[in-house]
Amino acid sequence: MLQERISLFIDEQAPPLIEQVPKITITNGQVHVDELQPYYIKAPDGNEVLAIIDTTGEIQSLDSTDAFALLTKTKLIHRQSNVEYRTYDLSEVQKFVLDKSRIRGWLNIVKKLIVPVLLPFILLGSYIFRIIQALIYAAIGLIFAAFCRIKLSYDALVRLAVVALTPCIIVRTIFEMVSVHLPIAGLWFFLLAMGYLFFGVRENYQPVELSSSEDNIFPDSERPL
Repeated sequence: MLQERISLFIDEQAPPLIEQVPKITITNGQVHVDELQPYYIKAPDGNEVLAIIDTTGEIQSLDSTDAFALLTKTKLIHRQSNVEYRTYDLSEVQKFVLDKSRIRGWLNIVKKLIVPVLLPFILLGSYIFRIIQALIYAAIGLIFAAFCRIKLSYDALVRLAVVALTPCIIVRTIFEMVSVHLPIAGLWFFLLAMGYLFFGVRENYQPVELSSSEDNIFPDSERPL
């Protein structure tokens, strides 16, 4: 799913932005752009300004604009929040050229490598999340056990929680593979897991039965009437 989203951005959403990027040359810390300036890079709908290029000095800050970035003659200014900016001094850059073909090349590399690089971290994060989820569901299982008047250890409830989560994970994975979008999916999967968990807790009820040894405490001749 991650690879599909990245591919969708690179193949469909990024091209309209890339087409607006002019050739930018930085030589000895000086930015050169052969376009009429200020030059605006806008969102595909044309309503929102994303970046401004101005080497003339007319625009020197992002205070009067909603753009996320400003490239001046010697600096790159990036907006981090409504009140915070980060400025990169380009004086140390001796030679650099940015154009459409270079950006496309970078995006193709990202498209090929981002999933293998991020996959181990994604799996680790998912594993940690499921462990925490199982521990929380096991705590809910204590409430179910008390309601059903069943004595179960927390360790046993953790195991039941893992079993209850398994069908939800399988169904959710299948839905994502076939691109099925379930409204308020989180709530439905939570209720499904709770149903499995309650059923599992209730199935552990064991009525007390009189064992055969207890039933034969008295010989037939001495069995009380």
